[in-house]
Amino acid sequence: MRYFTVFLVSFMSFFLTAAAFPGTGDGLLVGFKGGVNFSVVIPTKRFAVIQSLGGTGTSPAEKKYGPFFRNTGYQYGFLGMMRVRNSFLVSIEPGFGSYVMKYQAISTWYNASTQSNRIEITSNFTDKLRYFEIPLELRYELGTGMVRPFLAAGFVYGMLTGATGKAQSSTVQYINDAGYNLENNTLAGDISGNYITTRLSTFPGAGLFVEMSRIILFAEADYYFTLHNIVDESARYSNQQTVGSSYNVPDNLKLDNLVINIGVLFRINTPAGSQGKGRGKGSAVECPPINNRKH
Repeated sequence: MRYFTVFLVSFMSFFLTAAAFPGTGDGLLVGFKGGVNFSVVIPTKRFAVIQSLGGTGTSPAEKKYGPFFRNTGYQYGFLGMMRVRNSFLVSIEPGFGSYVMKYQAISTWYNASTQSNRIEITSNFTDKLRYFEIPLELRYELGTGMVRPFLAAGFVYGMLTGATGKAQSSTVQYINDAGYNLENNTLAGDISGNYITTRLSTFPGAGLFVEMSRIILFAEADYYFTLHNIVDESARYSNQQTVGSSYNVPDNLKLDNLVINIGVLFRINTPAGSQGKGRGKGSAVECPPINNRKH
């Protein structure tokens, strides 16, 4: 309910602002968008709970984060847009985004005298973070035709609505380098407590408007730069994931995203004298004078 309230307040504020400024060309546009995203995970500080024991050795359990093309999510939302100058458009675009990050941690305990006798635990994690987001965006059109490229820049305020994690762990014992499987475990559950509730991002982007008779289609690619660590440091060890013999605590992370959207816009008002074609330039038709002479 609170997300619907924020959505409603955001849109009403935008519409009231748009009503106060007549603008030019297209007037007020509303629409919807959706697409895919690819997450780039940037660890800024690493953490682990594994420590060496007397008479044994350990290898660091450093996480290896998956490449961006494996971290595929999605997003969808609505948008209200108005033209503020001949080539500039400003928009508010509330919606929901789901972001995925995959990573692997390998921990090894081995005999201090020889590493051919060891126990190796391999854990694969998939975390999915869901946000309610309110992007504010400024677009600059390049050209005046029916097909118009544009550059974009903006700011995103995000509120965490939930996070789930899945972990798959396998434990293998090696004796003289011969491996024997000891256990395989899978765990899935809520990990919302690992992350702070607010996420702030800025982004550059580029896209294309395609003007139709009654609608405007668009495609856009943006890159979200997260401005801070998204992990709740105060809850790092209290919310750790345990799966089999594997323990996981989150690193400090920045989560950047390549975000690709397609969408459609509808005109709900058009300033007088405008036809909404090619940046909304209007046209006038000259009428011949009426002859009032009597015959």
